[in-house]
Amino acid sequence: MVSEPQTTREGHPIRECRPYKVIFIGAGLLGIHFAARIQQYGPGIEAVVYERNPEVGGTWYNNTYPGVACDVPSHGYTLSWCPWGGWRRFQAPGEDCQRYALFAASKTNIRDITRFNTRVLSAKWDENAAEWTVELEDVNTGDKWTDSAPVLINGSGVLSKPKLPDLPGMDKFKGRQFHSAVWNKTPTSDFKGKRVALVGAGSTSLQILPEIQSEAGHVDQYIRSETWVVTPFGADVRAQFWDLDPVQAFTSDDPAFSNPEYSVEHKDKFANDPAFIHKHRKDILNSTNKMFADGLTEISSDMRKQAEAMYTDMTKAKLSNRPDLLDLFLPKWSIGCRRLTPAVGYFNAITSDNVEAVRTSVVSVDETGLTGADGKHREYDAIIWSTGFDTTFYPSFSVTGRNNTSIYPVEARAYLTAHAEEMPNYFTVGGPGLMSFNGDYLGGLEKILDHILRFVFKLQRERYQSVCVKTDNVVDFTAYADEYLTRTVHGQSCSSWYKNGSRDGKVRAIWCGTSLHLYDALQQPRWEDFDWERYPHERAGAARFNWLGNGRTRSELAGGDFTWYIPEVNAGQVNVPTAEDKTPLHSLYDF
Repeated sequence: MVSEPQTTREGHPIRECRPYKVIFIGAGLLGIHFAARIQQYGPGIEAVVYERNPEVGGTWYNNTYPGVACDVPSHGYTLSWCPWGGWRRFQAPGEDCQRYALFAASKTNIRDITRFNTRVLSAKWDENAAEWTVELEDVNTGDKWTDSAPVLINGSGVLSKPKLPDLPGMDKFKGRQFHSAVWNKTPTSDFKGKRVALVGAGSTSLQILPEIQSEAGHVDQYIRSETWVVTPFGADVRAQFWDLDPVQAFTSDDPAFSNPEYSVEHKDKFANDPAFIHKHRKDILNSTNKMFADGLTEISSDMRKQAEAMYTDMTKAKLSNRPDLLDLFLPKWSIGCRRLTPAVGYFNAITSDNVEAVRTSVVSVDETGLTGADGKHREYDAIIWSTGFDTTFYPSFSVTGRNNTSIYPVEARAYLTAHAEEMPNYFTVGGPGLMSFNGDYLGGLEKILDHILRFVFKLQRERYQSVCVKTDNVVDFTAYADEYLTRTVHGQSCSSWYKNGSRDGKVRAIWCGTSLHLYDALQQPRWEDFDWERYPHERAGAARFNWLGNGRTRSELAGGDFTWYIPEVNAGQVNVPTAEDKTPLHSLYDF
Protein backbone atom coordinates (compact mmCIF):
# COMPACT_ATOMS: atom_id res chain seq x y z
CA MET A 1 0.00 0.00 0.00
CA VAL A 2 1.08 3.59 -0.64
CA SER A 3 1.64 5.41 2.61
CA GLU A 4 -0.71 8.36 2.93
CA PRO A 5 1.19 11.64 2.63
CA GLN A 6 1.14 14.05 5.53
CA THR A 7 -1.28 16.94 5.17
CA THR A 8 0.69 19.20 7.47
CA ARG A 9 3.13 21.75 6.13
CA GLU A 10 5.48 21.01 8.99
CA GLY A 11 8.40 18.62 9.02
CA HIS A 12 9.63 18.44 5.44
CA PRO A 13 11.37 20.80 3.01
CA ILE A 14 10.13 21.85 -0.41
CA ARG A 15 10.07 19.00 -2.96
CA GLU A 16 10.63 16.44 -0.24
CA CYS A 17 12.37 13.27 -1.39
CA ARG A 18 9.74 11.22 0.40
CA PRO A 19 10.06 7.42 0.59
CA TYR A 20 8.93 6.17 -2.80
CA LYS A 21 9.18 2.77 -4.47
CA VAL A 22 9.91 2.02 -8.12
CA ILE A 23 9.97 -1.42 -9.76
CA PHE A 24 12.16 -1.81 -12.84
CA ILE A 25 12.05 -4.88 -15.09
CA GLY A 26 15.32 -6.06 -16.64
CA ALA A 27 18.99 -5.93 -15.69
CA GLY A 28 20.51 -5.38 -19.11
CA LEU A 29 22.28 -2.15 -19.98
CA LEU A 30 19.03 -0.26 -19.39
CA GLY A 31 18.72 -1.69 -15.90
CA ILE A 32 22.32 -0.73 -15.22
CA HIS A 33 21.63 2.81 -16.42
CA PHE A 34 18.53 2.92 -14.21
CA ALA A 35 20.60 1.90 -11.19
CA ALA A 36 23.18 4.58 -11.98
CA ARG A 37 20.62 7.36 -12.29
CA ILE A 38 18.73 6.36 -9.13
CA GLN A 39 22.04 6.16 -7.32
CA GLN A 40 22.89 9.63 -8.65
CA TYR A 41 19.62 11.56 -8.43
CA GLY A 42 17.14 9.47 -6.46
CA PRO A 43 17.38 9.99 -2.70
CA GLY A 44 14.40 8.50 -0.94
CA ILE A 45 13.61 6.07 -3.74
CA GLU A 46 13.50 2.36 -3.00
CA ALA A 47 14.46 0.81 -6.34
CA VAL A 48 13.79 -2.86 -7.04
CA VAL A 49 14.93 -4.60 -10.23
CA TYR A 50 13.58 -7.98 -11.35
CA GLU A 51 15.65 -10.01 -13.82
CA ARG A 52 14.80 -13.46 -15.18
CA ASN A 53 18.47 -14.35 -15.82
CA PRO A 54 21.00 -15.18 -13.08
CA GLU A 55 23.27 -12.33 -14.21
CA VAL A 56 23.21 -8.83 -15.67
CA GLY A 57 23.64 -8.26 -19.39
CA GLY A 58 20.25 -8.95 -20.96
CA THR A 59 20.59 -9.78 -24.63
CA TRP A 60 24.35 -10.22 -24.29
CA TYR A 61 23.91 -12.76 -21.53
CA ASN A 62 21.31 -14.65 -23.56
CA ASN A 63 22.85 -14.65 -27.03
CA THR A 64 25.94 -16.84 -27.30
CA TYR A 65 25.64 -18.14 -30.86
CA PRO A 66 28.88 -18.29 -32.88
CA GLY A 67 29.68 -14.98 -34.54
CA VAL A 68 27.41 -12.96 -32.25
CA ALA A 69 28.53 -9.35 -32.39
CA CYS A 70 27.26 -5.85 -31.89
CA ASP A 71 26.17 -4.06 -35.08
CA VAL A 72 27.55 -0.81 -33.68
CA PRO A 73 31.28 -0.02 -33.37
CA SER A 74 32.38 -0.90 -29.84
CA HIS A 75 33.18 2.53 -28.44
CA GLY A 76 29.86 3.78 -29.82
CA TYR A 77 28.02 1.11 -27.83
CA THR A 78 28.61 2.46 -24.33
CA LEU A 79 26.49 4.32 -21.83
CA SER A 80 27.31 8.01 -21.90
CA TRP A 81 28.74 8.01 -18.38
CA CYS A 82 30.67 4.77 -18.73
CA PRO A 83 33.39 4.52 -21.40
CA TRP A 84 35.45 1.33 -21.37
CA GLY A 85 38.94 0.59 -22.60
CA GLY A 86 38.49 -3.19 -22.73
CA TRP A 87 37.05 -3.54 -26.24
CA ARG A 88 39.22 -5.86 -28.30
CA ARG A 89 37.99 -4.96 -31.79
CA PHE A 90 36.37 -2.05 -33.58
CA GLN A 91 33.12 -4.04 -33.78
CA ALA A 92 32.72 -5.99 -30.57
CA PRO A 93 32.03 -9.71 -30.32
CA GLY A 94 29.13 -10.53 -28.04
CA GLU A 95 31.48 -11.77 -25.34
CA ASP A 96 32.96 -8.28 -25.07
CA CYS A 97 29.49 -6.74 -24.85
CA GLN A 98 28.75 -8.97 -21.86
CA ARG A 99 32.11 -8.08 -20.32
CA TYR A 100 31.18 -4.42 -20.76
CA ALA A 101 27.84 -4.99 -19.03
CA LEU A 102 29.66 -6.54 -16.07
CA PHE A 103 32.06 -3.58 -15.96
CA ALA A 104 29.26 -1.00 -16.06
CA ALA A 105 27.29 -2.93 -13.43
CA SER A 106 30.31 -2.83 -11.11
CA LYS A 107 30.08 0.97 -11.05
CA THR A 108 26.50 0.93 -9.74
CA ASN A 109 24.50 -0.66 -6.95
CA ILE A 110 22.46 -2.81 -9.34
CA ARG A 111 23.38 -6.10 -7.68
CA ASP A 112 22.14 -4.76 -4.35
CA ILE A 113 18.73 -3.83 -5.75
CA THR A 114 18.16 -6.75 -8.16
CA ARG A 115 16.45 -10.05 -7.56
CA PHE A 116 17.78 -12.39 -10.24
CA ASN A 117 16.16 -15.58 -11.58
CA THR A 118 12.79 -13.86 -11.29
CA ARG A 119 10.19 -13.76 -14.04
CA VAL A 120 7.37 -11.20 -14.20
CA LEU A 121 4.04 -12.91 -14.87
CA SER A 122 1.62 -9.99 -14.73
CA ALA A 123 1.17 -6.41 -13.62
CA LYS A 124 -2.11 -4.76 -12.64
CA TRP A 125 -2.91 -1.21 -11.63
CA ASP A 126 -4.85 -0.82 -8.37
CA GLU A 127 -6.72 2.47 -8.62
CA ASN A 128 -7.66 2.62 -4.95
CA ALA A 129 -4.15 1.99 -3.69
CA ALA A 130 -2.60 3.96 -6.60
CA GLU A 131 0.06 1.32 -7.21
CA TRP A 132 1.01 -1.55 -9.45
CA THR A 133 0.69 -5.11 -8.19
CA VAL A 134 3.27 -7.30 -9.91
CA GLU A 135 3.03 -11.10 -9.93
CA LEU A 136 6.44 -12.79 -9.91
CA GLU A 137 7.88 -16.28 -10.23
CA ASP A 138 11.20 -17.82 -9.23
CA VAL A 139 12.44 -19.44 -12.45
CA ASN A 140 14.26 -22.17 -10.52
CA THR A 141 11.68 -23.20 -7.94
CA GLY A 142 8.41 -22.05 -9.51
CA ASP A 143 7.50 -20.19 -6.31
CA LYS A 144 5.15 -17.27 -6.93
CA TRP A 145 4.59 -14.05 -4.99
CA THR A 146 3.61 -10.42 -5.54
CA ASP A 147 5.26 -7.07 -5.05
CA SER A 148 3.79 -3.59 -5.41
CA ALA A 149 4.96 -0.04 -6.04
CA PRO A 150 3.50 3.26 -7.25
CA VAL A 151 5.72 3.18 -10.37
CA LEU A 152 6.51 0.36 -12.81
CA ILE A 153 9.14 0.76 -15.56
CA ASN A 154 9.47 -1.93 -18.22
CA GLY A 155 13.07 -2.06 -19.41
CA SER A 156 13.03 -5.65 -20.64
CA GLY A 157 13.80 -4.66 -24.22
CA VAL A 158 12.11 -5.22 -27.56
CA LEU A 159 14.25 -8.10 -28.82
CA SER A 160 13.88 -10.26 -25.74
CA LYS A 161 11.26 -12.85 -26.70
CA PRO A 162 12.64 -15.41 -29.22
CA LYS A 163 10.05 -16.19 -31.88
CA LEU A 164 9.81 -19.75 -33.14
CA PRO A 165 7.51 -20.45 -36.07
CA ASP A 166 4.36 -22.44 -35.39
CA LEU A 167 4.70 -25.18 -38.00
CA PRO A 168 3.19 -28.65 -38.24
CA GLY A 169 5.53 -31.40 -37.08
CA MET A 170 8.07 -29.31 -35.18
CA ASP A 171 7.85 -31.73 -32.27
CA LYS A 172 8.62 -34.68 -34.52
CA PHE A 173 12.10 -33.79 -35.72
CA LYS A 174 14.63 -36.37 -34.53
CA GLY A 175 17.75 -34.24 -34.82
CA ARG A 176 18.78 -31.17 -32.82
CA GLN A 177 16.81 -27.98 -33.27
CA PHE A 178 16.85 -24.73 -31.33
CA HIS A 179 16.39 -20.98 -31.67
CA SER A 180 19.61 -19.04 -32.19
CA ALA A 181 18.89 -16.95 -29.07
CA VAL A 182 19.12 -20.07 -26.87
CA TRP A 183 22.29 -21.53 -28.34
CA ASN A 184 23.52 -22.59 -24.90
CA LYS A 185 27.17 -22.44 -25.94
CA THR A 186 26.91 -25.27 -28.46
CA PRO A 187 30.37 -25.63 -30.11
CA THR A 188 30.47 -25.18 -33.88
CA SER A 189 32.30 -28.52 -33.97
CA ASP A 190 28.97 -30.17 -33.11
CA PHE A 191 27.98 -29.57 -36.75
CA LYS A 192 31.09 -31.17 -38.20
CA GLY A 193 30.21 -33.12 -41.32
CA LYS A 194 26.47 -32.71 -40.74
CA ARG A 195 23.65 -31.34 -42.85
CA VAL A 196 22.33 -28.16 -41.24
CA ALA A 197 19.31 -25.98 -41.96
CA LEU A 198 19.76 -22.32 -41.04
CA VAL A 199 16.33 -20.70 -41.24
CA GLY A 200 16.28 -16.91 -41.57
CA ALA A 201 18.17 -14.07 -43.26
CA GLY A 202 18.49 -11.41 -40.58
CA SER A 203 21.65 -10.15 -38.96
CA THR A 204 21.90 -13.20 -36.69
CA SER A 205 21.93 -15.62 -39.63
CA LEU A 206 24.51 -13.52 -41.41
CA GLN A 207 26.77 -13.77 -38.36
CA ILE A 208 26.20 -17.52 -37.83
CA LEU A 209 26.74 -18.80 -41.38
CA PRO A 210 30.45 -17.89 -41.72
CA GLU A 211 31.10 -19.55 -38.34
CA ILE A 212 29.45 -22.92 -39.04
CA GLN A 213 30.05 -23.21 -42.79
CA SER A 214 33.63 -24.42 -42.48
CA GLU A 215 32.65 -27.19 -40.03
CA ALA A 216 29.37 -28.40 -41.48
CA GLY A 217 29.11 -30.94 -44.25
CA HIS A 218 26.37 -28.88 -45.90
CA VAL A 219 24.29 -25.85 -44.92
CA ASP A 220 21.01 -24.73 -46.45
CA GLN A 221 20.15 -21.17 -45.53
CA TYR A 222 16.44 -20.56 -45.96
CA ILE A 223 16.01 -17.02 -47.27
CA ARG A 224 12.38 -16.03 -47.63
CA SER A 225 12.92 -12.30 -48.27
CA GLU A 226 15.69 -10.47 -50.10
CA THR A 227 18.04 -8.30 -48.03
CA TRP A 228 20.88 -5.83 -48.34
CA VAL A 229 24.17 -7.00 -46.84
CA VAL A 230 26.33 -4.07 -45.79
CA THR A 231 29.78 -3.58 -44.37
CA PRO A 232 30.24 -2.85 -40.66
CA PHE A 233 29.45 0.75 -39.88
CA GLY A 234 32.07 3.44 -39.39
CA ALA A 235 34.37 2.66 -42.33
CA ASP A 236 35.55 6.27 -42.37
CA VAL A 237 36.54 6.10 -38.68
CA ARG A 238 38.29 2.74 -39.17
CA ALA A 239 40.30 4.12 -42.06
CA GLN A 240 41.36 7.20 -40.13
CA PHE A 241 42.09 5.55 -36.77
CA TRP A 242 44.21 2.71 -38.21
CA ASP A 243 45.49 4.65 -41.23
CA LEU A 244 43.86 2.20 -43.66
CA ASP A 245 43.02 2.51 -47.30
CA PRO A 246 39.46 3.99 -47.29
CA VAL A 247 38.19 1.74 -50.09
CA GLN A 248 39.49 -1.42 -48.43
CA ALA A 249 38.10 -0.28 -45.07
CA PHE A 250 34.69 -0.05 -46.75
CA THR A 251 34.70 -3.18 -48.93
CA SER A 252 37.23 -5.70 -47.60
CA ASP A 253 36.26 -8.87 -45.73
CA ASP A 254 39.76 -9.08 -44.30
CA PRO A 255 39.33 -8.43 -40.54
CA ALA A 256 42.46 -6.27 -40.61
CA PHE A 257 40.39 -3.78 -42.63
CA SER A 258 36.77 -4.58 -41.75
CA ASN A 259 37.17 -5.15 -38.02
CA PRO A 260 40.70 -4.36 -36.80
CA GLU A 261 41.97 -5.09 -33.32
CA TYR A 262 42.83 -2.45 -30.76
CA SER A 263 46.48 -2.70 -29.77
CA VAL A 264 47.85 -2.82 -26.24
CA GLU A 265 48.91 0.79 -26.74
CA HIS A 266 45.38 1.76 -27.80
CA LYS A 267 43.87 0.13 -24.73
CA ASP A 268 46.38 1.80 -22.47
CA LYS A 269 45.51 5.21 -23.91
CA PHE A 270 41.77 4.46 -23.64
CA ALA A 271 42.28 3.71 -19.95
CA ASN A 272 44.53 6.64 -19.12
CA ASP A 273 43.89 9.42 -21.61
CA PRO A 274 40.32 10.81 -21.27
CA ALA A 275 40.72 13.08 -24.30
CA PHE A 276 41.80 10.15 -26.49
CA ILE A 277 38.85 7.90 -25.69
CA HIS A 278 36.44 10.84 -25.77
CA LYS A 279 37.50 11.77 -29.29
CA HIS A 280 37.23 8.18 -30.53
CA ARG A 281 33.72 7.81 -29.09
CA LYS A 282 32.64 11.10 -30.64
CA ASP A 283 34.17 10.24 -34.03
CA ILE A 284 32.22 6.97 -34.17
CA LEU A 285 28.87 8.45 -33.15
CA ASN A 286 29.41 11.55 -35.25
CA SER A 287 29.83 9.27 -38.28
CA THR A 288 26.66 7.38 -37.36
CA ASN A 289 24.49 10.36 -36.52
CA LYS A 290 25.60 12.41 -39.51
CA MET A 291 24.44 9.72 -41.96
CA PHE A 292 20.89 10.08 -40.70
CA ALA A 293 21.07 13.86 -40.40
CA ASP A 294 22.03 13.81 -44.09
CA GLY A 295 18.93 11.76 -44.88
CA LEU A 296 20.07 8.14 -45.21
CA THR A 297 16.52 6.83 -44.78
CA GLU A 298 14.64 9.58 -46.62
CA ILE A 299 13.33 8.57 -50.02
CA SER A 300 14.36 11.71 -51.87
CA SER A 301 17.78 12.30 -50.29
CA ASP A 302 21.07 12.22 -52.18
CA MET A 303 22.68 10.42 -49.23
CA ARG A 304 20.36 7.45 -49.64
CA LYS A 305 20.91 7.31 -53.39
CA GLN A 306 24.69 7.47 -53.00
CA ALA A 307 24.74 4.79 -50.29
CA GLU A 308 22.56 2.52 -52.39
CA ALA A 309 24.79 2.96 -55.42
CA MET A 310 27.91 2.12 -53.37
CA TYR A 311 26.38 -1.02 -51.89
CA THR A 312 25.06 -2.09 -55.28
CA ASP A 313 28.55 -1.89 -56.77
CA MET A 314 30.06 -3.68 -53.77
CA THR A 315 27.49 -6.49 -53.91
CA LYS A 316 27.99 -7.04 -57.63
CA ALA A 317 31.75 -7.22 -57.12
CA LYS A 318 31.51 -9.73 -54.28
CA LEU A 319 29.02 -11.91 -56.19
CA SER A 320 30.74 -11.64 -59.56
CA ASN A 321 31.04 -15.43 -59.69
CA ARG A 322 27.45 -15.98 -58.52
CA PRO A 323 25.19 -13.68 -60.52
CA ASP A 324 22.32 -16.05 -59.75
CA LEU A 325 22.28 -14.65 -56.18
CA LEU A 326 22.15 -10.97 -57.10
CA ASP A 327 18.37 -10.71 -56.94
CA LEU A 328 18.52 -11.91 -53.31
CA PHE A 329 20.99 -9.26 -52.22
CA LEU A 330 20.00 -6.34 -54.46
CA PRO A 331 16.41 -5.81 -53.34
CA LYS A 332 13.96 -3.63 -55.25
CA TRP A 333 13.30 -1.71 -52.05
CA SER A 334 15.72 0.81 -50.63
CA ILE A 335 18.45 0.41 -48.03
CA GLY A 336 16.85 0.95 -44.63
CA CYS A 337 13.39 -0.37 -45.44
CA ARG A 338 14.31 -3.19 -43.09
CA ARG A 339 17.07 -3.29 -40.54
CA LEU A 340 20.51 -3.12 -42.11
CA THR A 341 22.50 -6.32 -41.78
CA PRO A 342 26.24 -5.60 -41.53
CA ALA A 343 28.32 -8.72 -41.92
CA VAL A 344 31.92 -9.80 -42.44
CA GLY A 345 32.66 -12.92 -44.50
CA TYR A 346 29.01 -13.63 -45.33
CA PHE A 347 29.33 -13.46 -49.11
CA ASN A 348 32.31 -15.83 -48.94
CA ALA A 349 30.21 -18.26 -46.91
CA ILE A 350 27.00 -18.11 -48.97
CA THR A 351 28.98 -18.76 -52.17
CA SER A 352 30.89 -21.74 -50.74
CA ASP A 353 30.49 -25.15 -52.36
CA ASN A 354 28.83 -26.63 -49.25
CA VAL A 355 26.22 -23.87 -48.86
CA GLU A 356 22.99 -23.34 -50.73
CA ALA A 357 20.59 -20.41 -50.55
CA VAL A 358 17.13 -21.97 -50.41
CA ARG A 359 14.71 -19.31 -51.62
CA THR A 360 11.57 -20.37 -49.86
CA SER A 361 9.81 -20.31 -46.54
CA VAL A 362 9.36 -23.44 -44.43
CA VAL A 363 5.84 -24.87 -44.27
CA SER A 364 6.31 -28.05 -42.23
CA VAL A 365 8.73 -30.22 -40.27
CA ASP A 366 8.91 -33.99 -39.95
CA GLU A 367 11.23 -36.57 -38.40
CA THR A 368 14.01 -36.06 -40.93
CA GLY A 369 13.83 -32.47 -42.11
CA LEU A 370 11.88 -29.58 -43.60
CA THR A 371 9.44 -29.03 -46.41
CA GLY A 372 9.50 -25.64 -48.09
CA ALA A 373 6.80 -23.64 -49.81
CA ASP A 374 8.48 -24.79 -53.02
CA GLY A 375 7.14 -28.29 -52.26
CA LYS A 376 10.57 -29.85 -51.77
CA HIS A 377 11.50 -31.91 -48.72
CA ARG A 378 15.10 -31.65 -47.52
CA GLU A 379 16.75 -33.82 -44.86
CA TYR A 380 18.90 -32.45 -42.01
CA ASP A 381 20.78 -33.49 -38.91
CA ALA A 382 20.19 -30.13 -37.21
CA ILE A 383 17.93 -27.10 -37.58
CA ILE A 384 18.89 -23.63 -36.37
CA TRP A 385 15.83 -21.37 -36.18
CA SER A 386 17.20 -17.87 -36.68
CA THR A 387 13.69 -16.49 -36.92
CA GLY A 388 13.98 -13.36 -34.83
CA PHE A 389 11.93 -12.11 -31.93
CA ASP A 390 8.42 -11.09 -31.04
CA THR A 391 8.41 -7.45 -32.16
CA THR A 392 4.78 -6.60 -31.40
CA PHE A 393 5.84 -4.41 -28.44
CA TYR A 394 3.42 -6.32 -26.21
CA PRO A 395 5.31 -7.43 -23.08
CA SER A 396 5.91 -11.08 -22.29
CA PHE A 397 3.64 -10.59 -19.26
CA SER A 398 0.10 -9.25 -19.07
CA VAL A 399 -0.33 -5.57 -18.18
CA THR A 400 -3.71 -4.29 -17.03
CA GLY A 401 -4.17 -0.60 -16.40
CA ARG A 402 -6.95 1.81 -15.51
CA ASN A 403 -10.54 0.69 -16.12
CA ASN A 404 -9.29 -2.89 -16.57
CA THR A 405 -7.66 -1.89 -19.88
CA SER A 406 -4.97 -4.13 -21.37
CA ILE A 407 -1.85 -2.40 -22.60
CA TYR A 408 -2.10 -1.04 -26.16
CA PRO A 409 -5.83 -1.81 -26.41
CA VAL A 410 -6.23 -0.45 -29.96
CA GLU A 411 -2.78 -1.09 -31.43
CA ALA A 412 0.84 -0.90 -30.33
CA ARG A 413 1.05 2.87 -30.05
CA ALA A 414 2.53 5.20 -27.45
CA TYR A 415 3.28 8.86 -26.82
CA LEU A 416 7.01 9.58 -27.24
CA THR A 417 7.58 5.79 -27.09
CA ALA A 418 7.39 5.69 -23.28
CA HIS A 419 3.77 6.48 -22.36
CA ALA A 420 0.80 4.21 -23.03
CA GLU A 421 -2.86 5.20 -22.74
CA GLU A 422 -4.76 4.15 -19.59
CA MET A 423 -1.51 3.12 -17.88
CA PRO A 424 -0.92 5.42 -14.88
CA ASN A 425 2.65 5.46 -13.57
CA TYR A 426 3.70 2.85 -16.14
CA PHE A 427 6.60 3.59 -18.48
CA THR A 428 8.34 1.64 -21.23
CA VAL A 429 11.92 2.07 -22.41
CA GLY A 430 11.83 1.19 -26.09
CA GLY A 431 8.09 1.09 -26.67
CA PRO A 432 6.25 1.68 -29.95
CA GLY A 433 8.00 4.35 -32.00
CA LEU A 434 11.32 3.69 -30.30
CA MET A 435 14.39 5.32 -31.76
CA SER A 436 15.81 2.73 -34.10
CA PHE A 437 17.98 3.03 -37.19
CA ASN A 438 18.18 6.81 -36.98
CA GLY A 439 21.50 7.23 -35.20
CA ASP A 440 22.89 6.33 -31.78
CA TYR A 441 20.46 3.63 -30.62
CA LEU A 442 21.80 2.96 -27.11
CA GLY A 443 22.07 6.70 -26.53
CA GLY A 444 18.42 7.00 -27.51
CA LEU A 445 17.32 4.39 -25.00
CA GLU A 446 19.38 6.13 -22.32
CA LYS A 447 17.68 9.44 -23.06
CA ILE A 448 14.23 7.81 -22.96
CA LEU A 449 14.97 6.42 -19.51
CA ASP A 450 16.26 9.81 -18.34
CA HIS A 451 12.99 11.30 -19.61
CA ILE A 452 10.99 8.71 -17.66
CA LEU A 453 12.90 9.48 -14.47
CA ARG A 454 11.90 13.11 -14.72
CA PHE A 455 8.32 11.87 -14.25
CA VAL A 456 9.32 9.62 -11.38
CA PHE A 457 11.08 12.43 -9.55
CA LYS A 458 8.17 14.80 -10.12
CA LEU A 459 5.74 12.21 -8.72
CA GLN A 460 7.97 11.69 -5.70
CA ARG A 461 8.89 15.29 -4.95
CA GLU A 462 5.73 17.15 -5.88
CA ARG A 463 3.48 14.66 -4.09
CA TYR A 464 1.40 13.46 -7.03
CA GLN A 465 -0.52 10.22 -6.80
CA SER A 466 -0.40 9.34 -10.50
CA VAL A 467 0.33 10.56 -14.00
CA CYS A 468 -1.17 9.22 -17.23
CA VAL A 469 -0.82 10.47 -20.79
CA LYS A 470 -4.01 11.82 -22.32
CA THR A 471 -5.32 9.39 -24.92
CA ASP A 472 -5.83 12.09 -27.54
CA ASN A 473 -2.12 12.87 -27.36
CA VAL A 474 -1.28 9.23 -28.03
CA VAL A 475 -3.61 9.25 -31.04
CA ASP A 476 -2.36 12.54 -32.42
CA PHE A 477 1.32 11.76 -31.87
CA THR A 478 0.87 8.45 -33.73
CA ALA A 479 -0.76 10.30 -36.63
CA TYR A 480 2.16 12.74 -36.71
CA ALA A 481 4.69 9.91 -36.74
CA ASP A 482 2.80 8.08 -39.49
CA GLU A 483 2.81 11.23 -41.62
CA TYR A 484 6.54 11.75 -41.11
CA LEU A 485 7.36 8.13 -41.96
CA THR A 486 5.73 8.43 -45.39
CA ARG A 487 8.79 10.44 -46.40
CA THR A 488 11.11 7.57 -45.46
CA VAL A 489 12.03 4.21 -46.95
CA HIS A 490 10.61 2.31 -43.95
CA GLY A 491 7.13 2.08 -45.45
CA GLN A 492 8.26 0.46 -48.71
CA SER A 493 7.18 -3.09 -49.44
CA CYS A 494 9.72 -5.18 -47.56
CA SER A 495 9.30 -7.72 -44.78
CA SER A 496 10.53 -5.94 -41.67
CA TRP A 497 10.32 -6.18 -37.90
CA TYR A 498 9.74 -2.43 -38.04
CA LYS A 499 6.30 -3.48 -39.30
CA ASN A 500 6.00 -6.56 -37.07
CA GLY A 501 7.27 -8.88 -39.79
CA SER A 502 4.80 -7.76 -42.44
CA ARG A 503 5.56 -6.24 -45.83
CA ASP A 504 3.00 -3.48 -45.88
CA GLY A 505 1.84 -3.00 -42.29
CA LYS A 506 2.19 0.12 -40.17
CA VAL A 507 5.71 1.15 -39.19
CA ARG A 508 5.75 1.06 -35.41
CA ALA A 509 9.42 0.71 -34.48
CA ILE A 510 10.92 3.90 -35.87
CA TRP A 511 11.18 7.32 -34.28
CA CYS A 512 9.84 10.20 -36.38
CA GLY A 513 13.22 11.83 -36.89
CA THR A 514 16.88 11.38 -36.09
CA SER A 515 18.29 10.28 -32.76
CA LEU A 516 19.33 13.86 -31.98
CA HIS A 517 15.79 14.95 -32.75
CA LEU A 518 14.57 12.39 -30.22
CA TYR A 519 16.96 13.69 -27.58
CA ASP A 520 15.64 17.20 -28.04
CA ALA A 521 12.00 16.09 -27.92
CA LEU A 522 12.58 14.29 -24.62
CA GLN A 523 14.66 17.01 -22.97
CA GLN A 524 11.81 18.98 -21.41
CA PRO A 525 8.57 17.03 -20.90
CA ARG A 526 5.31 18.65 -21.94
CA TRP A 527 3.57 18.16 -18.60
CA GLU A 528 0.33 19.55 -20.08
CA ASP A 529 -0.01 16.45 -22.28
CA PHE A 530 -0.67 14.37 -19.14
CA ASP A 531 -3.35 14.02 -16.49
CA TRP A 532 -1.81 14.49 -13.05
CA GLU A 533 -3.76 13.23 -10.03
CA ARG A 534 -3.12 14.44 -6.51
CA TYR A 535 -3.97 12.45 -3.41
CA PRO A 536 -7.65 12.98 -2.49
CA HIS A 537 -6.92 15.02 0.63
CA GLU A 538 -4.49 17.28 -1.27
CA ARG A 539 -6.74 18.28 -4.17
CA ALA A 540 -8.12 21.53 -2.75
CA GLY A 541 -7.37 24.31 -0.33
CA ALA A 542 -4.02 24.93 1.30
CA ALA A 543 -3.24 21.20 1.24
CA ARG A 544 -2.86 21.40 -2.54
CA PHE A 545 0.47 23.12 -1.91
CA ASN A 546 1.84 20.68 0.66
CA TRP A 547 4.70 20.06 -1.76
CA LEU A 548 6.04 23.48 -0.73
CA GLY A 549 6.76 21.97 2.68
CA ASN A 550 7.88 23.92 5.72
CA GLY A 551 9.35 26.93 3.98
CA ARG A 552 12.88 25.57 3.79
CA THR A 553 14.96 23.72 1.21
CA ARG A 554 16.80 20.46 1.69
CA SER A 555 20.09 22.31 1.37
CA GLU A 556 19.19 24.74 4.16
CA LEU A 557 18.08 22.01 6.54
CA ALA A 558 21.29 20.08 5.84
CA GLY A 559 23.38 23.12 6.63
CA GLY A 560 24.74 23.28 3.10
CA ASP A 561 25.78 26.11 0.82
CA PHE A 562 23.47 29.06 1.47
CA THR A 563 24.64 30.94 -1.62
CA TRP A 564 24.74 28.14 -4.22
CA TYR A 565 23.10 30.42 -6.79
CA ILE A 566 26.13 32.74 -7.03
CA PRO A 567 28.50 31.51 -9.76
CA GLU A 568 32.24 32.07 -9.76
CA VAL A 569 32.96 34.74 -12.38
CA ASN A 570 36.09 36.64 -13.32
CA ALA A 571 35.02 40.27 -12.88
CA GLY A 572 37.50 41.32 -15.55
CA GLN A 573 36.05 38.92 -18.13
CA VAL A 574 32.29 39.04 -17.76
CA ASN A 575 30.55 37.19 -20.60
CA VAL A 576 26.80 36.80 -20.91
CA PRO A 577 25.93 33.11 -21.49
CA THR A 578 24.81 32.22 -25.00
CA ALA A 579 22.35 29.66 -26.34
CA GLU A 580 25.27 27.27 -26.91
CA ASP A 581 26.04 27.07 -23.20
CA LYS A 582 24.67 23.76 -21.89
CA THR A 583 22.69 23.46 -18.69
CA PRO A 584 24.33 20.88 -16.40
CA LEU A 585 22.32 17.66 -16.26
CA HIS A 586 22.04 17.74 -12.49
CA SER A 587 19.92 20.90 -12.58
CA LEU A 588 17.27 18.98 -14.48
CA TYR A 589 16.96 16.44 -11.69
CA ASP A 590 17.90 18.19 -8.47
CA PHE A 591 14.83 20.38 -8.10
